[in-house]
This record gives sequence, structure tokens and C-alpha cells, in this order.
Amino acid sequence: MNQKELLIQRKKVWRSYHVPGMGNYTTRPVNAIFLSPKNTWEHEMWKAKVCHEILKKGMKFVTEAVCNKTGDRADIVVLDTGDRIEVETTKRRAKRFESKESPFPITVIATWAIPDPEKWELII
Repeated sequence: MNQKELLIQRKKVWRSYHVPGMGNYTTRPVNAIFLSPKNTWEHEMWKAKVCHEILKKGMKFVTEAVCNKTGDRADIVVLDTGDRIEVETTKRRAKRFESKESPFPITVIATWAIPDPEKWELII
């Protein structure tokens, strides 16, 4: 994918999401990490770690954005690929994504199953 196609892809995915509680015309800033007080500290730290890995790969993202089509909120959306990333700290919470259909792929990061978080690396 050349640079122009990549920019078009990023804009297309970016416009598919909006700020929670706002209309579809309000988009999230790119490469900014938004925290939610409803999430645990561990969840938010993992979200920051995943975003850092995305930046190291030269990709762009938005966090805590709502999909215009489904109304689902995503922890992280990778604009380059359209992938949704959900960080989950318990098996019980991760089960909600097992049979979920979405216009974009959903990757669940099961933090409880990662033996050494320092050596963890995102594969997209």
C-alpha cells in the first residue's frame, strides 16, 4: 500500500468512529489515549502499552471511540488496518467478544494469560 492509499484508509476508518455521547460528526483525535474511569488501572496501563506498540510500528490509532454503524465502543482502533483491539483483564469479560459480529476485526488481548508483560509484543 502506497502512502496515498494508506492516508485514504486511515481517514475512512477514522470517520467510522465518533466520541461517546456525541453525534457522528465528532471524531476522536488521532494517537491520543483517552482514559475511562469505569476501567481498572491495570486495563488502562495495558491500553497505553498497546498504543505504544502501535506507534512503534508507525501506525495510527484512536481510543475509546464509538463505531457509527454498530454503536459499540472500542478500546483501540488501528486506523491503518481497521482492527479493533479490546484489552481484557479477566476471562469473564473477554467472553463477551467470542460470538460478536463486527464490520471490523476484533482482537482481544487477554492480559491474564501473558506470563511476562515486559516481553509482550503486539502482532498486527
